[in-house]
Amino acid sequence: MKKILVPTDFTSVSDVAIKYAIDLAKHSGGDVYLLHIVKHKDDVNDAKDKLDKKVLEFSHLGGDKLKHIVRVGNIFDDIPNVAHEDNAEIVVMGTHGLQGMQFIVGSHALRIITESKVPMIIVQAETKHSAKVSKLLLPLDLHKETKQKLKIAGDIAERFKAEVHLISPKETDEYLLNFLKRNISYAEGYLESRDIQYKTVITESGSGGFVKELMQYADANAMNMICIMNSAEERLIHAFGMDSEQKIITNEPGIPVMVINPAATLVDSASIFAQ
Repeated sequence: MKKILVPTDFTSVSDVAIKYAIDLAKHSGGDVYLLHIVKHKDDVNDAKDKLDKKVLEFSHLGGDKLKHIVRVGNIFDDIPNVAHEDNAEIVVMGTHGLQGMQFIVGSHALRIITESKVPMIIVQAETKHSAKVSKLLLPLDLHKETKQKLKIAGDIAERFKAEVHLISPKETDEYLLNFLKRNISYAEGYLESRDIQYKTVITESGSGGFVKELMQYADANAMNMICIMNSAEERLIHAFGMDSEQKIITNEPGIPVMVINPAATLVDSASIFAQ
């Protein structure tokens, strides 16, 4: 991994994202680029001064390799634009949770995530997890696009020798059950073909209570990361109920969540973690 981009607004949750990105860089190689967006050209020099101080602040963690970018514009358009134009391979971004969110909030968050051509890792103020992933939780649903995140999840597992936990909701409808079984079988076969250790879990509740049970499982089994797929229709998928993905992203244990757009797996199929 050559470039990790971290949008920062100089808040404490942005600092969590910076720490996580530095740790990720240590384990995967590459440099961390801090990005700050200003509204006016007159604010550029002040932003650069603040970013210089931020680099110095994190030098004891290996932040001496930190670089920074200042862009005039707005966070909704320019975070995805900079990630794409500067060939970032991952974006690490902080959120303040369901209340008072600055980055992950309503339709604006969906614009940032949906327009990103690279995977995004979302962290919170409560995130204490190391970027060295040992257990990755991969929800599987009825959407055909769910198969596309297997490539990146497999890259992460291969890089860190992590175990993948496949988790799916209980399904009573025979047609949907068979469809889900095919998705699970496909995922298991794919992971086996790459010699990746995995476990398969079917929750007790159906789709309605799936997210709650998913998060209980993630917390109880010390997951380091949850990997979910964004839909192709400019909104987060609602396979498990309204606002479920936002609840996963802002989960109480503060587990980092990787959000992948289908485009992210199709634009460049090269591994982002295997370099």
